[in-house]
Amino acid sequence: MVATTISSGLRRLIAAAEPWYDWGAIHVERMQEIRVDEGGRLQTGGEGPVRYFQLQWFGIHIGFQLGRTPKPEGR
Repeated sequence: MVATTISSGLRRLIAAAEPWYDWGAIHVERMQEIRVDEGGRLQTGGEGPVRYFQLQWFGIHIGFQLGRTPKPEGR
């Protein structure tokens, strides 16, 4: 009984200490190019790919994105 309680507690401790992470590619929009058309719909201009990485560990969340800002529309 005591061994089961100890192993159960140890498993919970290890699960809490294991970091969560995610990475990949996403598309970002150029904020200066977002506008509303005559029909009230949002229109976006430049869009481009960005690589990202996220890490969560012991309640700390670190994330960053790397990529170029998309060129303004028409350039």
